[in-house]
Amino acid sequence: MIEKTIERRQKRMIKNWESATRSRARKQAYTNELENKVSRLEEENERLRKRKVYIFF
Repeated sequence: MIEKTIERRQKRMIKNWESATRSRARKQAYTNELENKVSRLEEENERLRKRKVYIFF
């Protein structure tokens, strides 16, 4: 009886650890995606600023 309780607790802890690991990986992937998007938008913004200056002169 006690062994089954311990076994269930260990399985639950392992599943929780695996779930947390997957969650951290998803969060990291999302963060990387956002950082890439920010970089692309900053580059586009700079390109448009230069174009704006060129048009006005």
